Amino acid sequence: MGVGLIYPNPKTETRRLVGILLVLISVVPLSIMILIDIYDCWKRRDIINIIRHSTVVGPFLGGIFKMFIMYYKKTPAKGLVDEIDNDYASYNSLPSSYKSIINKSISNNLLYSEKCWAVTVITCVMTFPFMAVTLNIYNFLFKSEPTKHMVHDLIIPFMEPEGRFDSPTFEVMFVYMLYACLLYVINFTGYDGFFGLCINHACLKMELYCKAVEDALRAATEMDIHDRIVDVIREQNKLKRYVDLVQATFNIWLGIILIATMIQIGTCMYHITEGYGLDLRYIIFMTGTVIHIYLPCRYSAKLKHMSMETATLIYCSGWETIPSNRIRKTLLFMIARGQIPIEITAFNILIFDMDLFVTILNSSYSMYTLLRS
Repeated sequence: MGVGLIYPNPKTETRRLVGILLVLISVVPLSIMILIDIYDCWKRRDIINIIRHSTVVGPFLGGIFKMFIMYYKKTPAKGLVDEIDNDYASYNSLPSSYKSIINKSISNNLLYSEKCWAVTVITCVMTFPFMAVTLNIYNFLFKSEPTKHMVHDLIIPFMEPEGRFDSPTFEVMFVYMLYACLLYVINFTGYDGFFGLCINHACLKMELYCKAVEDALRAATEMDIHDRIVDVIREQNKLKRYVDLVQATFNIWLGIILIATMIQIGTCMYHITEGYGLDLRYIIFMTGTVIHIYLPCRYSAKLKHMSMETATLIYCSGWETIPSNRIRKTLLFMIARGQIPIEITAFNILIFDMDLFVTILNSSYSMYTLLRS
């Protein structure tokens, strides 16, 4: 997140803003070249190349846009980071039974939200330069008249189409596109991984306060039970405020990727089936796009399920052994609150869950059939 200029540190706001503007300036030439080529393709009705360019440049510009979103949303994002830091600092004093739950959550974060997601992004993006390098090496070693392959084939404006393969134009564009790939990886790894970490932490908070209810009901006196139950209620309220911060930080991004991936999956399928032969790069890229929308839907569904599961966990915490009506009534309200699902929405309208994921895939396939017709 720090390298991607999205870490919400108030001390580095000015440097972040300058860095974001410099990155934006550095990618403007490449973006303009692609947009001009898209316009030329549109004039000659070359739909395949329009889709080929838009499939790459759309997410790339979206990654740059994430920098501006995080700068704009720096206050709620900083609240999320502070909340997570403070929680983990307080977890050091918890008993071992709680730490086993925490360690399991940390392992899950490291495996899925960080490592697996980073591998997915790197695979999707770096396939383009890897295949270009591989084909170039093969052609120069084994062909008498070798052809050059760019990272992303692009006709450079105001130049003859074959001029893009001349030196030093080819080498400069190759390095420039490698730089764009690096930006792509950094932006998607940090921002999207942060969303997964935030949702997993919310689920961890719920698991811990359900465990706290179970332990509270084993206390020696009614007053002690009551005080510990009140502490759990405070944690419930903190969770609600925390999820509100998650919603405030990510709702714009969720809405954008909802629309963008719906279009991109359909256009990628069209390019794969109707383009210039089967292209492994775009098959991998389309798979990554599906994973990209699957993960926020899966995380949001996990949060929703866990929020409703708290009602069951509190009910099964052993309240039958407590004779106090006051404590029983308190638990009743806690169970009722747990039956209200906590949901993450896009643009504060569309609920993110697995049903939405299925809807997105259906809509993408409908777009694919429309393009083919």
